[in-house]
Amino acid sequence: MGLSALSSERCMFVIRGTNGLKQGKRRLRALSALGAVGIVAGLASSLPASPAGAAPAPAAAIAQNPSHGKNGVECDGKVYASFGNPEDQLYTADRGPGTVQFTALGNPTPFLYNAIGVNPRDRFLYGTTFGNANNDLVRFDRNGDFTNLGAIDGLPPALYISGTFDDKGNYYILADDTPTIYKVDVKSRSVTGSIDVPELSDPELDIFDIAFRDGFLWGSTDDGAIARIRISNGDVDFFPGVLPGGSDFGGVFVYGNGDLGFFRNSPGELFRVHVKNATAVDPEFTILSTQDAAPEQELVNLDATSCFLDSKADLAVDKQGTREVTSGGEITYRITVKNVSKEEKGKGTGDSSGWSLTDYLPAELLSPTT
Repeated sequence: MGLSALSSERCMFVIRGTNGLKQGKRRLRALSALGAVGIVAGLASSLPASPAGAAPAPAAAIAQNPSHGKNGVECDGKVYASFGNPEDQLYTADRGPGTVQFTALGNPTPFLYNAIGVNPRDRFLYGTTFGNANNDLVRFDRNGDFTNLGAIDGLPPALYISGTFDDKGNYYILADDTPTIYKVDVKSRSVTGSIDVPELSDPELDIFDIAFRDGFLWGSTDDGAIARIRISNGDVDFFPGVLPGGSDFGGVFVYGNGDLGFFRNSPGELFRVHVKNATAVDPEFTILSTQDAAPEQELVNLDATSCFLDSKADLAVDKQGTREVTSGGEITYRITVKNVSKEEKGKGTGDSSGWSLTDYLPAELLSPTT
């Protein structure tokens, strides 16, 4: 990072901004803060998105794979995504410099499914089929091999595109343009409760995937408003203007530190959003990073989830540079972010799920470059 001439002007190496709010709809709340992008950003490791409004494919025979393993999926910071039509493919979403690479996990399924989530109790990945006679519960192991567990008792037929698990292992699923979120016990394959959210039947407030955090289910509307649904009573708030509008956000997941990941179907993009005071009346949302995710194609029937149960990264910052400088001289310094869990025993066992760093410059420094 090179810095030239000295000046008395205040210089801060950070970009902050606030997006204009959209017209309020039903129960829309204004954002108390939005924006703020760190000037130095690490490689965000995020998840793919969940399905957004895909049309059901013709009914297909739901095959059961006899080679299903006994081990759940990897939970060391993995993000999982699925998309495709008329077959679905499960992927790991590998985050790199500014882009997400999808790596196939197992073989395509001969049916469509959505509403994927990882059960923290058994660590298997579950989804719900559609386009066939039933909405069957499907389970995936760490190799991507699947087992069709059969129909979910008490679940009305519908296009279920939103799904997630809470920390107790309850599975929540929501169909497109419907007001009822169903709570499912995956062991008994039965509906054990429901949450009525009338606002979600409004097409303008429809959401396309959900993720669990702090007792709430989180999602996004087509206009980019973030929806927050309280599980205990179904109260919902919409916070407009957080994400860019105009396309479905089919995949939602949670990073290891609680940040939210939103996959957009078209163009394929991943947004990482930090939420401050998540349970408050007016939480603050900050978009930390964006990454390309198959931007050359529309991600059809997109869905996403993540598992960070075994991810324990430990980051450290080292800053070195010139200690003294004369007026008009140049200062050069370097900031290094290390994952010390990779270098020191007992400090952690996983990759970072992504990081951002902001460096505040002294008032006398002028014209910074990186």
